[in-house]
Amino acid sequence: MKIAKLKGAHDFVIEEKDRPEIGDEECLIRVKACGVCHSELDQWANTLENLEYPRYIGHEVAGEVIAVGDQVQDIKPDDRVAVWVDQRGYATEVAVEADRIFPIHDSVPFVEAMAEPLACTTNGVIKANIELADTVALVGTGFMGLILLQQIKLKGATRVIAIDIRDEILEVAEQLGADVTLNPGKENVEERIKEITAGKGVDAAFEVGGKQATLDLTAKIIRMEGKLIIFGYHPGLRKIEDLGYWNWMAFDIINAHFRDLGTILKGADIGIRLLNSGQIKMKPLITNTYPLEDIEAAFQAAQSKPEGFIKSVITFR
Repeated sequence: MKIAKLKGAHDFVIEEKDRPEIGDEECLIRVKACGVCHSELDQWANTLENLEYPRYIGHEVAGEVIAVGDQVQDIKPDDRVAVWVDQRGYATEVAVEADRIFPIHDSVPFVEAMAEPLACTTNGVIKANIELADTVALVGTGFMGLILLQQIKLKGATRVIAIDIRDEILEVAEQLGADVTLNPGKENVEERIKEITAGKGVDAAFEVGGKQATLDLTAKIIRMEGKLIIFGYHPGLRKIEDLGYWNWMAFDIINAHFRDLGTILKGADIGIRLLNSGQIKMKPLITNTYPLEDIEAAFQAAQSKPEGFIKSVITFR
């Protein structure tokens, strides 16, 4: 089989390895697609001292079942599935434990069936406990923000405000149900939020950008005793600009990151069921696809975000 090995910064190589062997409770998957995750960019762009290289990354996998272990039930060869793995996803084949496999309908393209990001957004919305008639802001409305937007609408929020510096992304957000779109590069977001909420601020705001600027802006647009949900992936140092203000405003600060595997798998199951039912639309979010041999270009696009870019996905025949 073929697999991408990351040797160091900007240094993927494609190598041949033996097909993975599977245990009694595992399945062998023929990978059809693997998304490029924002959390992987830092270890690709820089050779990080706290990580071992070479390394085999990739975790947003969908494909077809090739073989099943002796103890596996309810999964059979040729089933179309999304899977949760934590590595080795940029490969033509991967071994996966059966309880980390989620069936996808024939109508769902493999490039849209990514269990791990759907687990993250699903669990984030559940933990934030969005309530009926809430006004919710998304600060940073890229790939994950656009999934969050759809799930927040499903929870009954009456107004979802999408905030991003790219107008083309805000157009997609509007198509997917955003009630208001704001571009911080062109307007005063704090003043506009005051106008929209009669001076109070939003009931909840998801910080999705994973940057200091988005974290700072998020805190400025939430009402007193509102919810500040830290969802964005933050590599490196970030800091609270004014802890006294956060404290005075009595924010309910929610860390929407999860490490418990049971929680992750539950979120993946719910997210994939929403995808299968058509309640989440992924097609507008998959903008750039690449063969495995062009994985460097896929990562470059994910980092530089050319006009119209939302998500890179590696595809396999």
